[in-house]
Amino acid sequence: MTADKADEVMAEYLLKGGKMLAKSCKVCGYPLFEYRGETRCVVCPLAEPESPLPVPEPAQSPSPAREPPGPVAAEIERTIVHLCERIRSEQRAGECLTLMKAVDRGARALGRLDQR
Repeated sequence: MTADKADEVMAEYLLKGGKMLAKSCKVCGYPLFEYRGETRCVVCPLAEPESPLPVPEPAQSPSPAREPPGPVAAEIERTIVHLCERIRSEQRAGECLTLMKAVDRGARALGRLDQR
């Protein structure tokens, strides 16, 4: 599957009212989505052509308490939230896709900071 296809699917979920989360899928690394009350990866099911319906992400156990984010991580989180707010109101698909790519890069950067 190409990154362009993943971006298209994520854009579709945002346009349907899905919410992109600051958490990443542990399998593919793309951001998780909250859609219709469920948290799920919308990209992983694309890699399984025999699966006709999106498979919800398994319920996650509460994560242990972690340190508050440093100033860089906190700024990235605020930026991601701001970009997601802009995506929700964006009417142009091309601009929505550009914003989604920025959110994806921010989420990946957060993931790298969390691994430290």
